Amino acid sequence: MNSMELNELSDQLLRGEISEKEMIKHICTFVVKNYPIFGLQKYDEDFRQEVLLNLIEKGNRLLNQFNPAFGDFFTYLYCYICTIINTKIKQQMVQSMKEKINFEECILTLEEKKEKYHRIDFNNFDLPKAPLAPPHIPPEEIQEALKNLSLKHDNKKIIVLALKSSYYLTDDQIQRICKISGIKKEYFYNLIQQCKESLDYKTRRRERAQERRNFAYYHHKRYRKIIQKLDCDLDQEKLRRLKEHYACKEKKHWHNWKSLNNAFEKGHIYLRPTNKTVANLMGICERQVNYYINCARKDLEREEENKREKG
Repeated sequence: MNSMELNELSDQLLRGEISEKEMIKHICTFVVKNYPIFGLQKYDEDFRQEVLLNLIEKGNRLLNQFNPAFGDFFTYLYCYICTIINTKIKQQMVQSMKEKINFEECILTLEEKKEKYHRIDFNNFDLPKAPLAPPHIPPEEIQEALKNLSLKHDNKKIIVLALKSSYYLTDDQIQRICKISGIKKEYFYNLIQQCKESLDYKTRRRERAQERRNFAYYHHKRYRKIIQKLDCDLDQEKLRRLKEHYACKEKKHWHNWKSLNNAFEKGHIYLRPTNKTVANLMGICERQVNYYINCARKDLEREEENKREKG
């Protein structure tokens, strides 16, 4: 098949004589047999397969966007494939730069990590989290069990704090809390699971925040490298404007990265159920949950103050 026959096939498609599926099959066959026309002979087999896969995946869009009033189908296909090639090259360049930045960051932080490794307690390393699907128990039964336990102030405070930290609890921690408070393990697992189910939206929000932070960090490093490697042979005025342009972009991404990092460090994006969720699960009012959290905060502040006085 040559370019003229390909143009004829597009006319047949417009007249409804062949289907879109058949047209895409003919396009792929034409591309495979005529790699040099599109410059694909310069790339390896994996790259060519990715171009073909893109054609198959977006074939319907390719055909629907073709307008014969602006030119023949072969010219349109040629431009479309060139766009795919340029996009793939750009993606490879971005990935290559990301890998280089990650490698350089690893070298810069290697010594710091070596100093910290000896502090890790490997006995508690990667402990299993609470099971995701424990047997369901009616909330009323759990609330009645908590009521019958007649928990003391400190035990209620422990359970409230544990539920607020439910996403991060391990099996060992759950067993210790159950032993201290006297609550049945299966009841406590159900409370934790219900807290986790309430965090679906927050989990997705945290993941998006992590993606934005990583994106900002990568571009902050990227623009800094571009500024450092600008060609000094350029006209001084053009060079100055170019540096100012990239410096503005670098500053913007640096600011975004720092803001998101601070949000993670200060706990603004931690995965915690709301006080209302914890109150409903325990069968108490929201003000009581807030009271127990404030008590725990005051205990911590008092402990830190005692340490400072002793120090």
